[in-house]
Amino acid sequence: MKLENWIEKKSLKGKALHYKLTIIFGLFFLFPVLGFLMFGIRYNLMNDEYILLFFLGVLIFSLLGYIMLRKLFGEIADISKSISQKSIEQFGGESQTGTDEIRNIAQSFNAIENQFSKTFQQLQKKSSEISILKELSELCYVTFDSNEILYVTLERSLILTNSDVGSAMILDRDRNLFIVRATIGAGEYVKIDDKIDFETSIAKYAVINKSPIVVEDIEKDTRFGRANRPQYASKSFVCMPIKTSKDIIGVLTISRRKDDKIYSQGDVDILTPLLSNAAFTYENLRLLKDNEKGELILKIVEKIYNVINSSLRDSELLHAIMNEIQVIVPFSIAMVITRVENISDQIKIIDLLANEPTDIPPKAFYQYQQGSIIDKVLRQGSTLIIDDTSVLSSEIEKKLFVEPGYKSCILTPLKMSGVINGILVLTAQESDMFYSARELVEWMANALSIAIERNRLSESVVKRNKELDSIKQIGSALASSTFDMNKVLKYTMDMIQVIMNVEAGTLYLVKGNELEFAAGFNIELESLKDMKNLQLKMGQGIAGYVAARGESIIINDTIKSPHFDPEIDKTTGFKTLSALCVPMISQGKVIGVLEVLNKINGDFGPNDEDLLQSIASSVSIAIENARLYKETVSMAEHERGVRSVFQKFVPKEIVDKIILGAETEKEMLEEVKTLTLLNIDIRGFSKLSRKIGSQKTVPLLNYFFSVMGGIVFKNHGMVDKYLGDGLLALFGAPVSSTMDADNAVQAALEMKKSVATVNDYFAKKFDASISIGISIHTGEVVVGGFGFDMKMDYTVIGDPVNDVFKLQALTKSSPNSILVSEKTCHSARFHLELRDVDATLGDLKIYELLGYNKD
Repeated sequence: MKLENWIEKKSLKGKALHYKLTIIFGLFFLFPVLGFLMFGIRYNLMNDEYILLFFLGVLIFSLLGYIMLRKLFGEIADISKSISQKSIEQFGGESQTGTDEIRNIAQSFNAIENQFSKTFQQLQKKSSEISILKELSELCYVTFDSNEILYVTLERSLILTNSDVGSAMILDRDRNLFIVRATIGAGEYVKIDDKIDFETSIAKYAVINKSPIVVEDIEKDTRFGRANRPQYASKSFVCMPIKTSKDIIGVLTISRRKDDKIYSQGDVDILTPLLSNAAFTYENLRLLKDNEKGELILKIVEKIYNVINSSLRDSELLHAIMNEIQVIVPFSIAMVITRVENISDQIKIIDLLANEPTDIPPKAFYQYQQGSIIDKVLRQGSTLIIDDTSVLSSEIEKKLFVEPGYKSCILTPLKMSGVINGILVLTAQESDMFYSARELVEWMANALSIAIERNRLSESVVKRNKELDSIKQIGSALASSTFDMNKVLKYTMDMIQVIMNVEAGTLYLVKGNELEFAAGFNIELESLKDMKNLQLKMGQGIAGYVAARGESIIINDTIKSPHFDPEIDKTTGFKTLSALCVPMISQGKVIGVLEVLNKINGDFGPNDEDLLQSIASSVSIAIENARLYKETVSMAEHERGVRSVFQKFVPKEIVDKIILGAETEKEMLEEVKTLTLLNIDIRGFSKLSRKIGSQKTVPLLNYFFSVMGGIVFKNHGMVDKYLGDGLLALFGAPVSSTMDADNAVQAALEMKKSVATVNDYFAKKFDASISIGISIHTGEVVVGGFGFDMKMDYTVIGDPVNDVFKLQALTKSSPNSILVSEKTCHSARFHLELRDVDATLGDLKIYELLGYNKD
């Protein structure tokens, strides 16, 4: 045993290179030296003189060889030490404490080989991952199906992690549910399109935290602490979020059927680049689809815009728009529903486009209940999507959605003129069809609203034009009528019967405190006499109420109206269901009422009220015109009588002014004016009157005044008053002009010239002749009406009046002469031929007028 230990101890195993070198060199050196000595002694070679030199050479060269080998072995030891140290630094492991450098080198190379083997395996794995990523990247150029991308990603994830159970789920639009888009190995537990509640799923934590979840044992994990579920297979699983550049769009979950291996962070590191690339590819596909869809939508929008601006109308226009909607949103049936005007809880299907047979009739009316989905959309004004129509319970919902067998539907409000008056309804045989197209359907609904509104406006314009034409015809007929009220009213009722969709109509006129039947249509009384005797008291029935209040009224259910009087129906024999009654008002007073009964196909509304009120206004104007026409005719006849009598005493201008003042209720006010006054007087009239007698004097004066007064009127003057054998004429009243003085001069010259003609007439008629004197003066006077209520005179007062009479006294010395004052001469625009007179009128000179100065 001791020998074995000694041998083991003395052996070269585990020894340093220098030790081994010494032992090996010694063994190689000792045997040849001992042999050499033995043979030298035996064969007496030691006596040779060269043998010692040879032996010394062997020793020297052996020493040199030993030194060189030792240096070489030292370098090998350093290399061994360096390799061992670097191996430890780079690859890890324990420090090598042995002195056997060769073994250390071998161990280092073994460590390097092991590390290279691991690195090669990792490179192979990375190569596989890169290959998978490359395959996934290339897949986006092969397929545009995002679900296939998710399936391939799940399949490759299972391969990379040596797993066999997994699923890929995408969050729904509202982020309340996970929708399974790919599944492998889950069997019946997880299927495509299954919906998993977000709140109860562990996957929600990966979405909320935006980081992977690694579960080693679900039943021991304090974060969850629940029993394992069949879909997860083993108790250990990984849940990875699928991140896009904006948000988390879903999760990928992997597991194994066997519990022999648990998942770690390393699996997460392996899956992270794969999931990132998958999310990137998924998002690119989504963006590509969105882009393609956007381009398609732009084309559809352009087509819809062209359709709206085309010549299509009514059902053709709506069908064209709904066909364009179907290109993007495949539906089974599209319905356009609108509220029935003036009926709050009734709707009408105005148009319907079906891609399959349906029992839903177009143009049908329906009553909807409060709380139904139609009621909610109309009240709330927001889009409503129903994934499962079987939950609908109201009668109208069953008829439109449940009974035809549709699984899903979308209801989008239609806003017209700022008010929600309709709904666009799309139905489909598949569920979950309309969420992705919600915004598009809402936009399409807006376009459809514009089209419906355009149809409505076009119909309104056509209807309004028809109504305006009818009103125009009524107005023209009334304006050109003979003012026979019976014909006017009968024509009006005939026109109402044509333009308003009603069963009957009546027109009553106010007579004192009662309404008297004046005209009607489709009111069958026993006889015309009964119709004429139909009278209502103020406040009786609908017509009496309107006449008493002076306000229009619409009653679409007479049974519920407190103003309806059934006794009137008994009298007329007509059954009134609905009524529209408007007052006819003239000068703030109700003169009658116009009533139409029983609207056909609908209820009375504001448009009907406006139309009937317009007609009533026209009839009121016609009745008022007829009354005014009669009054005007009477007043005209009266005025002609007044003028024919009054103008014999008062100039026409004064008559016009008096009548105008009476019409406008304005009194004739006094005013200060500059007038030219003319006074003509017969010379020696007293002697002439005694000669011919009083009976001939009157006709003589009347003839004289008619000639001289006619000359005054001819020259735009007026006769102010008759002064026995003369008259006073005014020029410049009531209307002044720059020619007043010239007009007076012209009148005076014509009067002087007419004396010869007058004398010829007097000579034949009365055997007499006359001479005259004329005075003309211009000055400022007060002109106006003087007197009291029972007797008024339009005349002048002032100093110029007295002056003209003073001037008249100076004409006695010169028969048939004309004297004018200096002021009149200055006021005349024409040059006058004058002769000085040796007299003055105050400070004014006096001239005799001979005529016009021809120079």
